[in-house]
Amino acid sequence: MNYDQWKLSNPVDDGYGYDMVSSCCGANLYNHDDTDECDICSNCDDECEPIEDYEYEAIRRENYLEERADARRKYGE
Repeated sequence: MNYDQWKLSNPVDDGYGYDMVSSCCGANLYNHDDTDECDICSNCDDECEPIEDYEYEAIRRENYLEERADARRKYGE
């Protein structure tokens, strides 16, 4: 990264731009070796796809709203 790119970059910009979390449970990721190819979930110790934290939160909210609507339809509330 040259000086101009550094000067114009976002202070939060760490290469990803946002915090990356696991797609399975939203936990932090780590690499068991020095390559960036294999991300391991710190919660379930499986290989997981990294997604941005705000994207994981949006998926959780959408699932919650869908489950809530299903319960209302089922129980007539």
